[in-house]
Amino acid sequence: MRSHRQRLAEAKAAHNHPTYATMSFVMGCGVQGEGTESFVADEEGGRLLALFDQYGNQSFGYSHPRLVRAVEEQLASGRLNSTKIMFEEGQIRLTARLAELTEGRLPYAYLANGGGESIDNALKLARAATGRPGFVTAVDCFHGKTFATLSASGRPEHAAVFRPFMPGFQQVPFGDLDALDRAVGADTAAVLLEPVQAEAGVVPPPEGYLAEVRRLCDERGALLILDEMQTAFGRCGALFAHRLFGVSPDLMCIGKAFGGGIVPISAVLGTARVWESLRDQPSTFGSSLGGNPLACRVGLEVLEIATADGFVESVVAKGALIEERLAALVARHPRLLSAHRGLGMMHGLEFHDESLGGMVLGELLHRRVTSTYSLYNNRVLRVQPPMVISTDDLLAGLTVLDEVLDTLDGAAGPVPVRLSPMKRTVGVALSPDELATLLRARPHLLDPFAADPEATAGATVEPDFAGMVGFRPARWTEQVEVGPDGVVLRAEPDWLWHRLERSVRWRSDGAGGSTLTVRLEWDAGTGPYEPMLGGHLGRVLDDRLDLLLARLRQPAGAIDARGRS
Repeated sequence: MRSHRQRLAEAKAAHNHPTYATMSFVMGCGVQGEGTESFVADEEGGRLLALFDQYGNQSFGYSHPRLVRAVEEQLASGRLNSTKIMFEEGQIRLTARLAELTEGRLPYAYLANGGGESIDNALKLARAATGRPGFVTAVDCFHGKTFATLSASGRPEHAAVFRPFMPGFQQVPFGDLDALDRAVGADTAAVLLEPVQAEAGVVPPPEGYLAEVRRLCDERGALLILDEMQTAFGRCGALFAHRLFGVSPDLMCIGKAFGGGIVPISAVLGTARVWESLRDQPSTFGSSLGGNPLACRVGLEVLEIATADGFVESVVAKGALIEERLAALVARHPRLLSAHRGLGMMHGLEFHDESLGGMVLGELLHRRVTSTYSLYNNRVLRVQPPMVISTDDLLAGLTVLDEVLDTLDGAAGPVPVRLSPMKRTVGVALSPDELATLLRARPHLLDPFAADPEATAGATVEPDFAGMVGFRPARWTEQVEVGPDGVVLRAEPDWLWHRLERSVRWRSDGAGGSTLTVRLEWDAGTGPYEPMLGGHLGRVLDDRLDLLLARLRQPAGAIDARGRS
């Protein structure tokens, strides 16, 4: 019988996002329950500690009491809907507060729902203000998933599906001033950058870079747009990250944590000069639910939390702790880790390949700590916990990360990465006839995907096979083929498995025993994410296969197909 978790995963795959449904299921993610502070419950009744704030959305944790109270008060007020023609106090107060917090440099704000929508608005404002068509962005940037923002990122995998992109976008390497100097010209409306590149793998700018970008823009008559979707509200150690670099943009976009992880709200903030185009063409901007009373009430409370005495200072202190611990990990585990980067409470830990990262993510989740990868650099594990996490909880999460890396990087060397296909050859004392009798009755005896390897099979089709995916149970339809010299197990292709095959074959060793070969091959159909998922699956399968083979293996003479004795 399928679990509630699997039924939800199947429905998500059937009606929403097949790849993400499979990824979450394979990695072992549960059904989300109640969230409080830096913890979220699952269907098993346990709590998971967040070392990642869901791309900035949960920067203030789960169910922050001040934000919950703000929602309750607004609901009770009866002011929930926008008329779009009357004066809405919450919206007006919120935009005035944003002007105050930017010290009047960005006195105007236009409210929307999501980040991509506000980036689109910034691009429109830049073209209208300058009369120019072009934009310069950074390689590996992330500004959203609308057509314009995907055009801004210019990634080849997106172009292969959505081409042609919108014209006018040119990418240069982040931090390369010479390339930027060559790119910004008379047709450049704006340079669009993240103060810290998030999905590229948490990449802060080189020293002096943003100041020089500002100078180039001023010199060439281009605007500077800063995307602070993931860096605002204190995340990097200042209310807005650009303050750390001594620059002020012409346009700034904020969102994600702006809604406290509860409601969608974003904004583009701009100078008076830029805003003249909105005065000239007021109907060119609009958002049906953008800046609605409920979202504005939460946004106002977020600003008050982020500007409270001691809040940013606490972020700086916890950021220093993260910096110290991650730097020590890189020094201690050079065989696993290649780099660490970060600023404030926004950090990335880079592995030598994404399979190692997947292995660590799976182990963390098994130990009830959550993190994730960077979208455009799967080798980078994000350490970006909610800013409200307590020091004790932060230390506990970092300690679990320490323990996982210590386990995977033992004194005898790093745990090897096992990816599909896996193959193991060993000698066993049983004769070929004995193996045939044994595996004909129990074909899953050497199947590390089986929840019960000892189960008997009386048919060639098992419509409700009880399997294990990583550390969690799953069910699928299984085909069983038993021959005189081998067993082949195949899952029927479905939402979970594009391909899953396990085979056990044997032959006489000439001395009364047998040489046994086990081969595992899987493909969850997640494309570029298969190496990451494989790092997690391969680690678990390798351990299980060791246990299963230990029952049959001779005390000496065992031979691993990869050369391991």
